Amino acid sequence: MKFIVPSQLLYRNLQTVSGIITTNSAIPIIENVLFQISDKKLRLTATDLETTITTEVELSDADGDMEIVIPAKKVLGTLKELPDVPVIFTISEDFAIEIVVAESNHELIGYNVEEFPQKPELDNVSSFMIDTKILGNAISKTIFATATQDIRPILSGVYFEIKPEDMTFVATDAHKLVCYKHNLNTNLEASFVVPKKPLLLLKNILQSFEGDVQVDFDDTKIAFTMDTVSFVSKLIEGKFPNYNAVIPKNNINILKVERLPLLQDMRRISLYANQSTHLLRMKIEPEFVCLIAEDIETSSKADSKIACVFEYASKQNLSDEEQNLSEDGQGLSENEQEPFEIGFSSKFLQEMLTNIDSDEIIIRLLDSATAGLIFPYYENEEEKQEHLLMLLMPVKLTDPNQ
Repeated sequence: MKFIVPSQLLYRNLQTVSGIITTNSAIPIIENVLFQISDKKLRLTATDLETTITTEVELSDADGDMEIVIPAKKVLGTLKELPDVPVIFTISEDFAIEIVVAESNHELIGYNVEEFPQKPELDNVSSFMIDTKILGNAISKTIFATATQDIRPILSGVYFEIKPEDMTFVATDAHKLVCYKHNLNTNLEASFVVPKKPLLLLKNILQSFEGDVQVDFDDTKIAFTMDTVSFVSKLIEGKFPNYNAVIPKNNINILKVERLPLLQDMRRISLYANQSTHLLRMKIEPEFVCLIAEDIETSSKADSKIACVFEYASKQNLSDEEQNLSEDGQGLSENEQEPFEIGFSSKFLQEMLTNIDSDEIIIRLLDSATAGLIFPYYENEEEKQEHLLMLLMPVKLTDPNQ
């Protein structure tokens, strides 16, 4: 059996599916790609048993139909070094493969498709459509906050919460939490957790597509379909924590600051922080915030001041209930000129600021022991169709001289 395909077309599609491939000594067949030729179309499939990716390629010519499992690494390496030229594959009944390009010949052995895992099917499917940019943005904004699987498996993915008129994506590792909400008419109510690895691959694939993604899901699996690419993944079993319960409702001190200057100074200052805690001390006054990093062990220290606007709550503006909220009294001081101090992990805070698009941000604070809430700031906030909230737990402040 023989087929002809443009080299770079095949290379791009092989790259798409092979991103899921991992070394597996127990089932070595999944280190390869399934080729299925039918009606002058080539379907490529790769899997790691948790996730399966399939894409379809139009062939220049084919003299029949066939299925074979081909070593992906060798074929990718061969195609990578080629210009965009026709490549001729000749496959014999004993799975011997010959790849011919101009005057070059390449020979290798394929495998029987019976050993390759079948693509999983969904049962009792629910479906909705979502724009590729919305889905890609939601993944980008949340996935960095997921936990490693060793901590708690349920936290190692992104939580999808679907309601009839909006959709919320949530990720947390218990130190930080990101909640991204977008107005979307789905006429559905459902929730599930999608693993981190397939979402990272999906994010990269989405960059090549425009329009809508079809999302199908059942109780244990989810599928994403974009044009010629389909993507099926297992869902993470278990119940996602009640994320709303950990979001403070009374952070009454409001800091507004330009995002990029804060991020740039933080990157520089954090070089002097303790490389274990990454503690960044923030001393906030009405018109500027001072960033301080220090590592006693290496006798290094740095600080920097950045202009800001800080609305410092005072007791006369608060209800009796609000006056009792703060344990250390920082947010309730009679003296509004007294600096507000709080510590954060500079590593985590940099990740958050990197994943915000706005020129300015709002950080809502209560005291040095309560999580801070970070929001993008826009002049026309009411016109936006998306809402982003980031929560970061503080690092306990200690006297550096003790």
